[in-house]
Amino acid sequence: MRFRWFPLPSRFHWALVAFLLGFVALLLLLTHGYLLPATQAMRDATPEEKRRIAAYSRLLMVVVLVMLGAGLVLPFRVGRYFLPRHRAGVMRTKYVDAWGESGRRAGSPPSEG
Repeated sequence: MRFRWFPLPSRFHWALVAFLLGFVALLLLLTHGYLLPATQAMRDATPEEKRRIAAYSRLLMVVVLVMLGAGLVLPFRVGRYFLPRHRAGVMRTKYVDAWGESGRRAGSPPSEG
């Protein structure tokens, strides 16, 4: 018997690892592409430019956090608990007497008189 350190299917582990690696890559891309140049620009910026850079940085942080939250919540399909799908009403099964039904369908033989 193979030892499993976590009671979920193995494909779940790879999907989680891939998601986390993708998120780390996104953070590194944002850090090197925007945040480091923004911090260098803050040194020589006027107060108005500093407020603008701070606002863009906050907006970027909110977008990244929303993406992270959605990426962590959506795979578990928690929406099914809050927005359940409409189901058709439950239909009761009709139990029919087979012998009675066959007698009703067959009818009676024609009379000879």
